[in-house]
Amino acid sequence: MSLSLHETRADVIGRLRLAAASALRRWRSPRMARRDEGHRRLDALVILAVIGLVVIVAIQADASVARGVRSLPDGIKIVFGQITYLGLSGYMFTLAGLTLLGALLTRGRGRGADFDRACLFLAERAGFLIAVLAVSGIASQVIKHLFGRARPSLIEMVGPFHFDLMALKSTYASMPSGHAVSAFAMAVSLGWMAPRLRWPLLGLALLIAISRVVISAHYPSDVIAGAGLGVASAIVLRRAFALRGLAFRWMPTGLRLRGAGRVWPALISPSRS
Repeated sequence: MSLSLHETRADVIGRLRLAAASALRRWRSPRMARRDEGHRRLDALVILAVIGLVVIVAIQADASVARGVRSLPDGIKIVFGQITYLGLSGYMFTLAGLTLLGALLTRGRGRGADFDRACLFLAERAGFLIAVLAVSGIASQVIKHLFGRARPSLIEMVGPFHFDLMALKSTYASMPSGHAVSAFAMAVSLGWMAPRLRWPLLGLALLIAISRVVISAHYPSDVIAGAGLGVASAIVLRRAFALRGLAFRWMPTGLRLRGAGRVWPALISPSRS
C-alpha cells in the first residue's frame, strides 16, 4: 500500500487525527447490551477453575518439572529457545500497527465503497489486537511485580514458592509468563477473525508456553496463569469493542465479527463503482 507522491505529511496526520477522533467518539458512546447473568456466572466459575488449576499445578508439579527440564538434551533446549521468541509482543505490536496505519491511509482513495468498508473493518481489527496486547501486557507486568515470584533459576536458593512482593527485579517476575499472556491473547483474538486458523494458533501458543518452561524461565503454573490472563483480556476487550460497534457487534445469537467474509475479497478485487 503506497501513498501518492503528492500527499503531504499534513494530509497523513489529518487522516489519522480524523480516524482517532471518530474511534474516540464511538468509544465514549457504548451501546446498551442485554445483561446475561448466565454468562457472568460462567465467567466467575471459569476464573475460579483457572485459579484452582494454577494452585494445584504449583503444588504438585512446579518443583519437579523445574528440576526435570534441566536434564533435557541440549538440542531440545535450543529448539524451544528459538520457539520462545515467537512469544515476544514487540513484533505483534509492529505488525498490528502497520496494518492499522496501512488500512487508514489507503481508505478513501477512489477504489470503491466496498474497498473503503473493508479497510475500515481491517483497521478496527488491528486496533482491537493492539488494545489486547497493550491491556494484557500491562496487566501481566502489574501482577508480575505485585507478586514478585522467584524464577526457577533460584529454586535451589529460595525454593519454588518464594514471593518478594512489589519486587522490580526480573529474577522475581515469574508469575505470570508474559510470553504466554501475549501468545494466548493473540491466538484467541486472531481465531475469532480467522476461525480456520484457530487450532493451529492455539497449538503455537501452547508450544510457546511450553518453551518458557523448557528454558527454565517459568514454572508450569506461571504459563497456565499467563494463558488464562491472555484469554481473559481478549474476552473482556472483545465485549467492550462490541458494545461500541468496533471490530465486533452484538447479535441475538452472540458476538459476531464485523464484516466477516467481506474484507479480503474487497481488498484483493476492489470495485471502483
